Amino acid sequence: MILNEKKFVTDMLQNTTTELSNIHTCLGLYARYLYYEEGLNTEAITKKLDEFMRDRYPMYNPVDWSSRIEKYAAGAEKYPLCQCTGVWITQKELKTIENLQDKVLERLAFTLLCLAKFSNFRNPDNHGWVNCKNGEIYRMACINAPAFEKDMKYYRLRELGLIEYAKKVDNLNVRVLYIDEESPRKLLITDFRRLGYEWRFYKGENYIRCACCQELTKNTNGRRKYCAVCAGEQNRAKTRFRMKIKRSA
Repeated sequence: MILNEKKFVTDMLQNTTTELSNIHTCLGLYARYLYYEEGLNTEAITKKLDEFMRDRYPMYNPVDWSSRIEKYAAGAEKYPLCQCTGVWITQKELKTIENLQDKVLERLAFTLLCLAKFSNFRNPDNHGWVNCKNGEIYRMACINAPAFEKDMKYYRLRELGLIEYAKKVDNLNVRVLYIDEESPRKLLITDFRRLGYEWRFYKGENYIRCACCQELTKNTNGRRKYCAVCAGEQNRAKTRFRMKIKRSA
């Protein structure tokens, strides 16, 4: 989940060598950036998206992508770019979660709270609703559990009066009921990639932020500096450097 969409696009445009992990997200955000920040019309946005794909996507085939690019360009004006720098969690909200005294349930409740507050930022009339898919929520909460156990976690939160379900049978959204903006702010969350780890880090567990990508990772040996992905890239970079030195010797 991207909190500051404008910053994401500007970083993407500056780092032209960065691999694009989700090209559809990139195109959608870039189209909205071109509309709201550069004031381009649909035709000009389509042209810019085509140029972007030619420069950044090696497998780009204009024939295959034309309809999708036109769709992103046509929908660029629908939503302004979100520029959220983070969500504040208040003292009373943290206390409500800690009172659960269940580590897994705490991570789920914390994740739902962060998502609800972010949704409220994007839409002041949201009133605490979370409309993410359960799989995505549990991924961000860093919880692995069978489907039945996941349902039971939600059931427990509902029985405690902390969430409610939508009234429509086919609507799986949940509403977070323990938001309390009147309580003093205590914790600022600026990274939604691993909200479960953010909770563990807040609780004093042994996690560190990767020196490269800033994602939280477990400090297994007490001497880690990087997450697994960045550590692998660091090792590959060292290997390439040694081979270059060896060839030039």
